[in-house]
Amino acid sequence: MRADTRVLGAAVTMPHTVAISRLLDGLGPEAQVVRAVDTVTHRAGALIGWNTDRSAFTLALEEAGYQLKGRTALVLGAGGAARASVDALREAAAKIWVSSRDLEEARALCRDLDISSGGPSPLGSLSLLVRKVELIVNATPVGNDGRGAPFPIEWLLPSHFVFDLIYQPPITPLVRGARDRGAHAINGLSMLLFQGLAAFEIWTGQPAPEAEMRAALERAVLGRLSS
Repeated sequence: MRADTRVLGAAVTMPHTVAISRLLDGLGPEAQVVRAVDTVTHRAGALIGWNTDRSAFTLALEEAGYQLKGRTALVLGAGGAARASVDALREAAAKIWVSSRDLEEARALCRDLDISSGGPSPLGSLSLLVRKVELIVNATPVGNDGRGAPFPIEWLLPSHFVFDLIYQPPITPLVRGARDRGAHAINGLSMLLFQGLAAFEIWTGQPAPEAEMRAALERAVLGRLSS
């Protein structure tokens, strides 16, 4: 990117969103707080990192009609997407627990984002936590193979709201299982859309064509489902 001035920027996905921040010349305000980058701009020879995950997460929940204020939440994972999710949740959620295969990463996330009500939790406590919380966010890649789930589906209750950030496949085992058990569940497609809208504006300085981008995303998803 540094060598090609024609490149306006790039999108960054897991598992590189945290590591890339150390390779850039500067960070936007959200990226500084979250310590993760999903969008990079190339301006005047400088590479600047931005985080659109945080705002996209909030907008996706709002579009789904979920009222976050006072809720209890469990975030699975401790990477860049988890960091953005926790940062968005901490504005209104009553308690936030973070569970990851790497407990030290979960602890670092909670320390960096000042999560004191809830906090890091080992995977061994998942069976208790899943039943205890109202909102469950899967910010791990578990399920992108169309087969795995981050925990046994039988733990889910009809009262749960499940937000699986995975968007390919559109219906993961977690989303399907949650719906089968009467819970409300959404995937990461709307979050992907809002990320794209924000990235477009960051790269071009122009308003994003939301209707066209939403339609293109829907066509791409329908094409995958029918293939």
